[in-house]
Amino acid sequence: MNSTWLIILGVLAAGLAVFLLLPTVLPERAPDVEDPAVMDIEPEVVAEAEDAAPETAEPEPEDEATETEQETAETAEDVTPEEVTARVTGYSIDGVIGATEYAHHSEVAGVEIHWSNDATYLRMGLVAPGTGYVSIGFDPVRRMEGANYVIGYVQDGKGYFRDDFGTEPTAHMADVDRGGQDNIISSAGAEWADQTILEFIIPLDSGDEMDKPLVPGNTYTVLLAYHDLQDGFVARHSRRGSGEIQLDTVP
Repeated sequence: MNSTWLIILGVLAAGLAVFLLLPTVLPERAPDVEDPAVMDIEPEVVAEAEDAAPETAEPEPEDEATETEQETAETAEDVTPEEVTARVTGYSIDGVIGATEYAHHSEVAGVEIHWSNDATYLRMGLVAPGTGYVSIGFDPVRRMEGANYVIGYVQDGKGYFRDDFGTEPTAHMADVDRGGQDNIISSAGAEWADQTILEFIIPLDSGDEMDKPLVPGNTYTVLLAYHDLQDGFVARHSRRGSGEIQLDTVP
């Protein structure tokens, strides 16, 4: 009996020893490691960075240039032809003749003539007692022949002007129809129940072969004509006459 207990105690002692020795004999098992979390979110981070890039990017220089060009174009569209003429010549006309607008005035065949000049341009205002066309010719050679003509009329509130040349004693023709140019720089007109007002600016020397130069300080014969009722450029006048104007001498 004693031997049996001894055997049992020996077995238990041996089992206890083996249990205590197992951690040092067997290799430690590495703990299960999950895939790094960064692998799961890395694509999202890249996507977010790509989406955010356009929001923080500065505008391209080309876009700024385009906006500037558009602003310049819009500004240019706002400038009227009258404003452009005023910048180029220093004068503006509007179909209204003020009391001190012109340096000189005269009257020929019932038409009031107003004029001023500098070294480059001649400004004229005409007031005729009718609602048809009005014309003025400068420096004729024989009756109408050889004269520089400006003819104009107002219809439905709009002015129509033409640069002509006296081709015969009793005929004239548009410069553009003879290979020349229409050299009226600016024009304006107004029509009332009993009169027509025309204003225009022409160069003293246009360089056009169909025009004759006008020289500051010189005196020139002028031919005036108008029609009481009829507009246009070819109708025979109701009244005509001739007179003289002297241009100012320019230092």
